[in-house]
Amino acid sequence: MKPSLRNIPFFAGLDDNILDAISRRLQREHYHKDAAVFLEDEPGDCMYIIESGQVKVVTERGNQEKILNYLGPGNFFGEMALLLSERRSATARVVIDADLLVLRKDDFDELLQIHPQIALMMSQELGRRLTRSNVAPTLREEFNIVTAIGAATPTLARNLAQVTGEAVVILDLGGLANISLDPASLRQSDVTLVRGSDILEPEMLADRLSQLVEQYYWVLLSVAPYETPLTLKAIELADITVQIGEREPGWLKSVAPNGFWRVDAQPQSIQRLARRISQRLIGLALSSGNARGMAHIGVLKVLEEEGIPIDMLAGTSAGAVFAAMYAAGRSVEEMIAFAVNVQKQYNFFTGFQYWDFRLPPGAGLIKGNVVLNYLRRWLKDKTFDELNVPLYIVAADLISGEEIVFDRGPVAEAVRASMSVIGVFEPAHIAGRFLIDGGSVNPVPTQLLADKGISIILASNVIPSLEDRIHRRELKREGKLPNVIGIVTGAMEIMESEIIKSRMGPVDILIQPDIARYGTMEYDKAYEIIKRGEEAARSQILAIRQRLAPSPRKRTQV
Repeated sequence: MKPSLRNIPFFAGLDDNILDAISRRLQREHYHKDAAVFLEDEPGDCMYIIESGQVKVVTERGNQEKILNYLGPGNFFGEMALLLSERRSATARVVIDADLLVLRKDDFDELLQIHPQIALMMSQELGRRLTRSNVAPTLREEFNIVTAIGAATPTLARNLAQVTGEAVVILDLGGLANISLDPASLRQSDVTLVRGSDILEPEMLADRLSQLVEQYYWVLLSVAPYETPLTLKAIELADITVQIGEREPGWLKSVAPNGFWRVDAQPQSIQRLARRISQRLIGLALSSGNARGMAHIGVLKVLEEEGIPIDMLAGTSAGAVFAAMYAAGRSVEEMIAFAVNVQKQYNFFTGFQYWDFRLPPGAGLIKGNVVLNYLRRWLKDKTFDELNVPLYIVAADLISGEEIVFDRGPVAEAVRASMSVIGVFEPAHIAGRFLIDGGSVNPVPTQLLADKGISIILASNVIPSLEDRIHRRELKREGKLPNVIGIVTGAMEIMESEIIKSRMGPVDILIQPDIARYGTMEYDKAYEIIKRGEEAARSQILAIRQRLAPSPRKRTQV
């Protein structure tokens, strides 16, 4: 054990006789992945030195796990409870199968009596750690070790390095055996290829893995698509298992204890997988807003032109319409054509065929069945599972007031429910619920994206604040009373602007088109409103790029 101690910076400066004394008192213990070495608030009766493997230190106060650090070979932990005679201040949990050298309290006290200089060095180290802990950020749960199946694993590695700006290593455990690769070309992308031909037994993998995670931020274990002891061990040790392109073997999902993701081998899918692994998925929330919602088209147009990927969409009312069309594969040009055509539908003379009136008026002026069929055509009759981009649509339960989130079934029905303005459209009757405009509960659904694991949240909000409405002098000068639909939608908008103040969740970049001058029913101003969306989005492109820029990280050493 003495050579192991020499490799640890803290012990390297001790005399040989002290290292010998420590080595004689150390005991080796083996821990499997996910095992708890000790728990927060337990009495501390020993300290640990990591010989191989990896351990994460977490606090679980408040019923929420917060990661304080990841520790690899050469690090030691648990000594603070011995020095201070206090309970454990955190939980230590194994991330990679670990061999730990354990020094128990009785032996520790004896060593301090024989070699008091150890106490001095320990106190100095304790001071350094306390200083670092005051400035170190809380870490997040990560997928740094990925078992990958498929010939496109090197492509995933390149994308992961590009997205994060961090070094990636591929440990080939047989998955790339028959694939010709150029290591020099990979290195240009900050990807290192390591052949694992020397790993003959599954038990050897944890030791190699603990070395690699100290050198590289991301480790991809490339395995063959069939069941072997080494493949099973790689899946066991990984934070996540992914399969790219190939047909899923029946056994695979059941043996991936930490989660299994599968994507096709299309470049866009692999890029999105890299963002998902690195927790840099990009979501876009589109607000309600009636005619002003057409500004969302301009926002989508600029994001597409600037190559800003969208990994998830959430929309309410008008935002649901355009989010659904984009997710269904409609082009920006097609959405512009849709918006321009809307003015004809809302005209009582030219668009009468789109108004299936309820006579006499019941729960709404319009039944909405014709609009539903129209949406079905524009959304290609797709279900949520068939969309190009994951989508969530917000509606509200008229009876209970609950927020209802659609993520399955026919998309057109969800959009029809989300846009059911009170008094204008009859509530949508779905699954025994009467559903109305989602703007009444969640006008800008950013929190929904955060709850679904999106790390980078963009929002397009076209609901003017009450302050903005005060300055609409042109409408004041006209002195005209809006029609009944304008009155209802205007009242709804006032309510939504207040809801936003308390309900809008986290946002990284907020895009707010300058559309307060337009009324809720001015669909004839489609081109102008879309242009306002373009202008607002373009003004935020620099901020978006800065948020998306790779930010290489280093783990805090303890």
